[in-house]
Amino acid sequence: MVSVESKILEQFDDNFLVCTVCSERYRNAKILPCLHSFCEQCIHKLVQKSGGKNLPCPVCRRVHDLPEGASSVQTNVFVNELVVLLGKRDKETNYVQKCGGCQQGSVTTYCIDCAVGLCDNCTLPHKQLPCTKSHHVMSLQAYEAAMIADIASVQPPVYCSSHPDNQLKFYCDSCDIPICLECTVINHKITEHNYRYLNDAAEQYTTDLTKMTCILAEKEKDAKESKEKVQQMTELLENRFSQEEHKLNAHIERVVAEITAKIRVNGAELLQALNDLFSERKQNLHAQMKELEIAENDVKHARDFATNLMNYGNATQLMFTKKGMTSQIKKLIKLETQQDPTEDDYIEFQSSDDFCETKTLGVILHNKYNFEIRDVPEYVRIREDASVTLATSDGTMVDFLALNQKFQCAIKTPSNTTEEMKVTDNKDGTCCLAYQAKVEGVHELTVLVNNKSVQGSPVKINAIPTKGLMGNYGGKGSGLGQFNSPWDVLIASDGNVLVCDSKNNRLQLLTLDGKHKQIIQFTGFNEPFCPRCVAESQDCNYFITDSNNKQVVVCNSNFELIRCFGNGQLTYPAGICINPVNGRVYVVDNNSHYIRIYNQDGGYIQSFGSQSGGDCQFIYPHGITSDSQGNVIVADNWNHRIQVLTGEGEFLFKFGSRGNSDGQLQYPRGVATDTEGYVYVSDYNNNRVQKYDSHGQFVCRIDSPTDGLSSPRGICVTNDKPFGKVVVADTGNNCIKVFAQ
Repeated sequence: MVSVESKILEQFDDNFLVCTVCSERYRNAKILPCLHSFCEQCIHKLVQKSGGKNLPCPVCRRVHDLPEGASSVQTNVFVNELVVLLGKRDKETNYVQKCGGCQQGSVTTYCIDCAVGLCDNCTLPHKQLPCTKSHHVMSLQAYEAAMIADIASVQPPVYCSSHPDNQLKFYCDSCDIPICLECTVINHKITEHNYRYLNDAAEQYTTDLTKMTCILAEKEKDAKESKEKVQQMTELLENRFSQEEHKLNAHIERVVAEITAKIRVNGAELLQALNDLFSERKQNLHAQMKELEIAENDVKHARDFATNLMNYGNATQLMFTKKGMTSQIKKLIKLETQQDPTEDDYIEFQSSDDFCETKTLGVILHNKYNFEIRDVPEYVRIREDASVTLATSDGTMVDFLALNQKFQCAIKTPSNTTEEMKVTDNKDGTCCLAYQAKVEGVHELTVLVNNKSVQGSPVKINAIPTKGLMGNYGGKGSGLGQFNSPWDVLIASDGNVLVCDSKNNRLQLLTLDGKHKQIIQFTGFNEPFCPRCVAESQDCNYFITDSNNKQVVVCNSNFELIRCFGNGQLTYPAGICINPVNGRVYVVDNNSHYIRIYNQDGGYIQSFGSQSGGDCQFIYPHGITSDSQGNVIVADNWNHRIQVLTGEGEFLFKFGSRGNSDGQLQYPRGVATDTEGYVYVSDYNNNRVQKYDSHGQFVCRIDSPTDGLSSPRGICVTNDKPFGKVVVADTGNNCIKVFAQ
């Protein structure tokens, strides 16, 4: 029998019965949900250390909630039985030779209940022991065969913890625990619980567990193969690192050599430039000196000759030379003998602060005055006067107009044409460079002195359109580029304009200046597709409210249908936006006076609002948008106001009241925000568009009465700097209008 038990125990790893916490054989093993087991006392220590309500597994680090503390951890009956079996083997090496009853006779039978071997003399009375347990005694040969064939059949019975004299023979499916017969009457009544024989439950679970272990075997195989792939990739990574490290070191040495060579070349160029500048200036000064020496000698000779003639010559001699001498003296008198040096002594090497950025050691300065550009406007408007200031950096007075050819300035337009600028000397050490931009876009101003750029040159200046209506396109009809009651307009991420052409049951895609690109229609619904409003997600999908079918239609950037949702909650979907912070979709349910919230897969989350005039209440709300903070801004149509709420629907503030004064509203339909947080509102009955700051304070009116807006609805703003263009769906005129602000 010892050999049979040893053979069984040898099938288990030695560490299988050792607690990883105390490194000793299990003492009343407890098993966690992650299937790792530990001694009962080790479990108590771990739970106490973690605060008593949870237990991090020391092996896999998973954290298990223990609402009832360590007592709720299940006992590992299987491991504990193996520990008992192993203990008997270690302590009773002579077990086969001695009876467990009389300690003398040879063992011929084995009692399963008592887990003891007996001789013939002890077997019969053992069967008749006066106890409540029904002992199972079998021959030693049968026991050894059963141990090899099915060890579970000869395991000692397990008794109920609530009723120690009763074996666990049933299984309560309702409580998911083994129970005894007495439990079925007291704690697990048949009228309240479902239970069955323990063996039947075990047989079914064995079938299920077999399937699951097969799956686990596949998972283990996958993990092993993946681990091998990771190991292989680790080795490849190490090899690649070694190769790239060598390549990098070689590159470093090569770049150091190249940079050193460049420094030497640049140094030689600077030395040559310094020498050329010195030679040029010295030659100019030398030529000036020669001219002055000749003038000096000619003047001196004429003066000496005239003096000697007057002192020592007679009248005849004096008058005989009058004509020639007078002519020469007059020429000499006209000579410019009072001259400043044509060159100054200003030559300076100015070192570069960072060779790595400038790729140069420095510059040779040859202008005595250092100029800089000042007062550069952030932007200018087309066809309006604009100017910048040019001044010396140290405030030195300079006659700019006297610089002549040494001073040049010009501005390059976005179309790469060059225009001259008007130069005005301010007589205070500065000059004004003025111009008018004729086209929109970035202009580049360049200022040169002696063909060298002054400090700050070139400088970029953004020319933006003149305020007001820039253009409009459309007209009533069903042709390309025509509209029939356009409800909403969206500037897509690609810069095109997407228009909800509602009564034509379609969307139209156009460029910002109105060139038609595509018509989009969806079919196969119960009612004709009627787009009201549209929003775009970060992954360039479009979300369109379809009022006829009471749904939201989702399509990709190629306008291929992806899904529809909201049919179960929406009664008349109107405005729609996607929150940039939480990614949720907010839909205005106009007839229900609610705002519905969905995820982008169409899953319904919650709603907020009701029909009234209080905070977070609406009457036929229409447009909706969200700002960069994730707040939701709603055009509360019949309440003649705008409400600002959190992404969860909590009221923050409101602005606007019924009227036609600045800041007042009558049936606001569309609302939009820009990147600076400003809010734009289409005032439907007042036929105008108003701009507010992020706190709801009136800023200005975008359009003018002469622009002729009629019942404006949808509105959006481009991301142009410093002011985006405002694009409006002019519903009454069946067109789209674009405004500069």
